[in-house]
This record gives sequence, structure tokens and C-alpha cells, in this order.
Amino acid sequence: MNLLKSLLFFVGLLILSRLIPHPPNFTPLIAGAVFLPFMLKDKTLIIGLPLLCLFISDLIIGFHNVMLWTYGAFLIIGLMVINFSKLNLKSLLGLSIAGPSFFYLITNFGVWVSSSTYAKDIYGLLECYALALPFYGNSLSSTLLFSLLFIATRYLLLKKDSSQLI
Repeated sequence: MNLLKSLLFFVGLLILSRLIPHPPNFTPLIAGAVFLPFMLKDKTLIIGLPLLCLFISDLIIGFHNVMLWTYGAFLIIGLMVINFSKLNLKSLLGLSIAGPSFFYLITNFGVWVSSSTYAKDIYGLLECYALALPFYGNSLSSTLLFSLLFIATRYLLLKKDSSQLI
């Protein structure tokens, strides 16, 4: 029952983080996806909960033309974390860098493909990626910050010795 309450709080936090005002791409959603193996063993939930959080918040804020790419990026992040998470700080930090990086590459490719703003050549793709760098910076910094916050909170709540993370 304690896990269920923690999980509901966590999911609520991830949904709410997309609804309240925030700098673009500065939310704990990717950090939540990266952190879920530290809370759960169920691979379906580890992959599905971030997608559910996206969907519920998209119901409120609205759908967009890059949704397939956004949801696809989270699916890939979910598959990545279930395959590469070792439940230690090194793994958490590595996935906290890889997650936003994959998200940036996938979603901005989707922006390039679906937008008439960019030329449909390598220069248009590079321009799309270059103009999205500030969003990547926000995503990367928020993922690192929230991942560390989540792991610190988990270990404080479980009264574990944080030295076993290293």
C-alpha cells in the first residue's frame, strides 16, 4: 500500500509538472522515466507510466503534431532504462544524460519532418537541431536535477546509506 501511495504521488507530480508554468522542456518527466526502475520491477509500468503521464497532461494542455515522435521518444527511453538500469548512481546519471539526448534527437527530427519551417535537406535538419539546443539544455539540466532529487528522496525515505550508490 505504501508503494501505491508513493506511485500515485509520483505520477501526480509528473502530470502536474507539465501543467504548471515552467521554462520550456524543464520538467521532471524524463527523470521520472529514468527513475522508475528504482521504484518498480514491472517493465510494463516502467514503460507505460511516463506515456500515461504524457497522455493525461496532453488531454489538458492539448495535442500537437509531434506527438508520435514525443511518445516514441518516451517509449525508447523506457526500453533503454529497463535494459540498462543497474540501480546505482552511475547508471542513473548515465541514463539521465542519454534520456534527454534521445528525446532531443528523436523529437527534433520529428519537428523537421513535420514542419514547413525547415528545408528538407541536411542543412534544414541541422538548423532544426541547432535552434533546439536551448530546449535540450533545459531538458538535460532538469533531468539531471530531478533524477538526483528523486534518488536522494528515495534514500532519505528508505533510510538507506547513500554510499552504496557509488
